[in-house]
Amino acid sequence: MSERVAELRRSREKSLFLRVSALLVGGGIIWAWFSSRPLLGRLSAERRWENFKNFAGELVPSPVRKSGDWSEAGPWAWDLLTDEGFLALMTTLGIATAAIILSATFVLPLLPFASRQLSRPDPFGMWAGRSGTFRVWVRRIVGPVTRFGFVLARAVPEYIVAFLLIALLGLQVWPLVLALAIHNLGILGRLWGEVVENAEPAAAEHALAAGQSRNSVFLSRIYPANFNRFLIYFFYRWETCVKDATVLGMLGLLTLGKLIALSKGFFWDQMFFYILLGASVILIGDLFSTFLRRRLR
Repeated sequence: MSERVAELRRSREKSLFLRVSALLVGGGIIWAWFSSRPLLGRLSAERRWENFKNFAGELVPSPVRKSGDWSEAGPWAWDLLTDEGFLALMTTLGIATAAIILSATFVLPLLPFASRQLSRPDPFGMWAGRSGTFRVWVRRIVGPVTRFGFVLARAVPEYIVAFLLIALLGLQVWPLVLALAIHNLGILGRLWGEVVENAEPAAAEHALAAGQSRNSVFLSRIYPANFNRFLIYFFYRWETCVKDATVLGMLGLLTLGKLIALSKGFFWDQMFFYILLGASVILIGDLFSTFLRRRLR
């Protein structure tokens, strides 16, 4: 077996371009770091290395730095969690979850209109019966308008939308929820729309031939058959919403982003703890997504 693996390694295709590019990039990074030229600022390589060591040392919890006893890290982390960390975590999680649920709720009924396969006069190439001129033109207009709305929703950064909504509604949770929901409406519309566009047409064609409506075909054939793919994109965007809600908290609302911003420059150990706290939520969400999809499969 090992000989077979070694033979496959020797016979695999080799790209000289990729190897040379990797060497050039790696060499450039090393040269830029240790060079005294002001590519990375006016600091010398020795000063940058000293700053890096100081920064790495500051990431160690402050009680441990003073005593050298790592058993004190647990109570220190617990104090940060119970003080404001848990509340900020729940706020971040709540904003992200509410936003992605709102996005999915509004995107799902729009998919039959946004899908080129379903909205055209002959869905999936099948004759769908006689339709009046008005209904034909409505379908030709609604589809492009819906797709353009998805593009527009994801084109404006959620940070700008949140800033405008805070100016209108004040500093509260809902401006952040709505900003994330609007942005992810466009992204989920694109991702889920691609799932519908690339769905296996056989079942849909049989249902249309049997006389089912477009919406019925979507709900009874396309949506159940591709539910796992819908779920993958849903949790993918939920993870992104958690990270975006963290960043949006820097506008002033008590989320992990605000705690990270307050800790930056003064309490690097606390900042690192809040970053790990947010990362742990995303890890748990990813594990839950994998478990749920396996159970449904």
